[in-house]
Amino acid sequence: MKSSSKLLISLLACLPLCLLGGCWSSVELNDRAFARILVLDYHDTGIELTLGFPLPSRLSAGKAGSSAGGQSTKPFTFITKTGKDIGQAYRKIQADLPREITLGQLRSIVISKKFAQKGIKPFADFLAREPAIHINGNLFVMNGTAKQLADISTTFEKFPSDILSDFSEENESISMTIKDMLMAIFNGGDMVMPILVFGEAGDESDSKGNNWLRAGGAAIFKQGKMVSTLNTKESRGALWILGQTKEAEFNVSSPTDGKTVSFYVQHASTKIKPIINGKQISFLITCKANANLLSTESTMDLTVQKDMKLLEQRLADKLKGRIGQAFAKSKTAESDVFQLGNYIKWRYPQKWKVIKKDWRAYFSAKVRVDTKIEMVMKWTGAVQNPEWNRLLPDKEAAK
Repeated sequence: MKSSSKLLISLLACLPLCLLGGCWSSVELNDRAFARILVLDYHDTGIELTLGFPLPSRLSAGKAGSSAGGQSTKPFTFITKTGKDIGQAYRKIQADLPREITLGQLRSIVISKKFAQKGIKPFADFLAREPAIHINGNLFVMNGTAKQLADISTTFEKFPSDILSDFSEENESISMTIKDMLMAIFNGGDMVMPILVFGEAGDESDSKGNNWLRAGGAAIFKQGKMVSTLNTKESRGALWILGQTKEAEFNVSSPTDGKTVSFYVQHASTKIKPIINGKQISFLITCKANANLLSTESTMDLTVQKDMKLLEQRLADKLKGRIGQAFAKSKTAESDVFQLGNYIKWRYPQKWKVIKKDWRAYFSAKVRVDTKIEMVMKWTGAVQNPEWNRLLPDKEAAK
């Protein structure tokens, strides 16, 4: 009996060892090249594919950024090949590398404006069939070339891929992931994607001539093709509609003297509700946020509730204007970039079956959007009616 118990205990103790997995791949890490950025463009001979890799030999302390000759040696490299399709270009890059390419660390995918205008269908097909690529990778449209991307200034980050990730994480631009793109294509191919632009003058290039990279609005896609763009202000309105805004800054004029008052808006949220009244379809977009006073050039008394209410209203009107501009641009392009049709599909499935076929035309001509802004002033600072307003009177106001 005791021997049987000991045998059973021994078997149970060894059982977890059978569940331990070994290496999922026979390829050693030292034999892999981890792609972090993928760039797509059109060339005269086909599709131009660029992959960006970190260089392990330059990542150790003291090696990154300088070489024995004193010249700059970046800890990353870009390799470009052209092929009839993405697969052929990919195989050409692999043929020139001593290591096996791994796409599991791919975090940023950039497509050129020309590629976006011709359509992203072949690109979407490649992503959907490649299991190694994470669906949370970020997508961007680039108003430039892969060479410009390779030459961007990496003052604050070591790799360009980190800079691109920061744009999405800090909500400085619209966030579009591979998952979002594939879902949008499944629903007809209407979407909005952030645009990256390169610095052209002044402080937008560093002392070595490298370009600064910044967000420059967004691209509107219709049926998988880029058809229009949103400028910076319109793209900020789009951020609110998409519910991607967490923090923002606004400047409005004071209701008492017209001077500038700056606010820091946080804890933002957005809800979209479809409303059907007979044959009329509309959407109610409700945005809520808290506003904190950053600075003011106005001499208004912040303790006067009437003036503060007017200030809140001006702040709400400015946000409402941005949302309206973004929505108007999408209607002009006849592209449901905010996927409003899905809200009807979920809430009124029978109605959606009727209008689905002609939804773009219906959306462009008949759909109305009403915006409700609930902006609450939470903090005005430690000084509400500063003494310097009395001691340092405005000379222009005195006249």
